[in-house]
Amino acid sequence: MAEALKTVTAQLPVNLVARMDDLATKLDRSKQWIVRKAVVAYLARAERERQMIQEGLDDVTAGRLLSMDAMERWADSLGTDHELPLPKVGE
Repeated sequence: MAEALKTVTAQLPVNLVARMDDLATKLDRSKQWIVRKAVVAYLARAERERQMIQEGLDDVTAGRLLSMDAMERWADSLGTDHELPLPKVGE
């Protein structure tokens, strides 16, 4: 069964549409195909970013934190002969 579709309109800058036209020609694809790919990619990235932010907020709420001093010591050790292991929660 085919996926239900809905038309959405958006005003875009002329130069962006020109770039889209150029790419559509080069790829032998429609502008609709390019827009759909772009929206799918953007939503996936934005949803993942929001998920990662929520995970971080959940860690803060649960008290799963690292001190700035522990992180700075670890970061300062990177690239040296005595790299420290990644700090653990509570350090």
